[in-house]
Amino acid sequence: MHKIVLAASLVFFLTNGWSQEENSWDKKASFDGLKREKAVAFSIGEYGYVGCGVDTAEMTHNDLWQYDPALDIWTQKASMPATERRNAVGFAVGSKGYIGTGFSLDDGALGEKLKDFWEYDPMGNTWSSKADYPGGGDTGIYQATAFVALEKGYVACGKIGSDAYINELWEYNPTSDSWAERTPFPGGDRYQLISFVIQDKAYVGMGTDHDVYRKDIYEYDAATNTWEEKDDFPGTERARSSTFSIGIKGFVVFGTDGGLKDELWEYNYYTEAWTLRSPFPGGGRFNAIAFSIGDKGYAGLGKETSGKKQTFYQYAPAGPLSIYEDTSIDFELYPNPVLDQATIVLPKKLTQGEYWIINLQGQIVKKDVFNSSQFIINRDALSSGFYQLALFDQHQQFVGTKKIALK
Repeated sequence: MHKIVLAASLVFFLTNGWSQEENSWDKKASFDGLKREKAVAFSIGEYGYVGCGVDTAEMTHNDLWQYDPALDIWTQKASMPATERRNAVGFAVGSKGYIGTGFSLDDGALGEKLKDFWEYDPMGNTWSSKADYPGGGDTGIYQATAFVALEKGYVACGKIGSDAYINELWEYNPTSDSWAERTPFPGGDRYQLISFVIQDKAYVGMGTDHDVYRKDIYEYDAATNTWEEKDDFPGTERARSSTFSIGIKGFVVFGTDGGLKDELWEYNYYTEAWTLRSPFPGGGRFNAIAFSIGDKGYAGLGKETSGKKQTFYQYAPAGPLSIYEDTSIDFELYPNPVLDQATIVLPKKLTQGEYWIINLQGQIVKKDVFNSSQFIINRDALSSGFYQLALFDQHQQFVGTKKIALK
């Protein structure tokens, strides 16, 4: 299915160019739960979900709202049958959503840490109690980060006291409703940090360590339970940012480095490069939410200098820079023009996938697999002229195109 959609998109590139929505934000219906910060968000299928958090009266909530991008409307769903909370974690595995941990009141001196975990079933609009989060001394946690890889949820780091933080990583298995401790986050104790996932690899970092802002990033491989340090985030050190992922790219938006940030940064899985994209038009903010549905990102709510916000925007990522070529990954093709055959040299991470050769009418005239980051394509009986070479990885994700000429 991905390939059919992508083929249609590539035909569109060839005939019409990229949409005017490229690398742009579009204002959508404001959050119907009114102004809110410190909420959680995730997406399931064609819908986004936002819940919990703190309103303008400094009251915490346990509500849940569904966003329908096709109709641009918010619908309130069944509230969690549990304590109201802020700074919880939320994620989706398959067709179910999960919310847990957090802090019961906005006042840190009066509230309590939470460790309960709940599963939301959108089909029945029902909640089920699940195994408590066992980390942090089994006393509860808040301001952690959560992500999903290989059909399991993960909760990393977080705050367990007024000046006490952890570097623990815990894996939640929805099938067995059980938790298992994994290799700790190598950056040390951390809270208010970020995470996003591309190709079942999680990227975790930034945040604060005893009130010192950080910008380090680590890649977690759930299959091997190992961490690898990556290049630092290129912006300023910051915390309380929000994230979403689309295809082979992860995005970091919002946050604070002492001031409030409206920047949007894009991370490319294959090139391991960061690119500054169009800033969020609703102003700098932190403690906001973000998620993705299909090929669009969504972000909003949070807190600005003027107070809490309910505004909400859709982001369309950058497409090809011209009708014929997408340079979002840097790969070599030589010689070009091609006489009989050409050599393709890809980024080191891209070792498996499929390539297509597409003519100017949008027809796929040749396709084959590759199993190395360097391989040869043969011209075969293709006629002279201009074509487009399109690349897909082993997960059928579109990763780039390049114009080729056949002599």
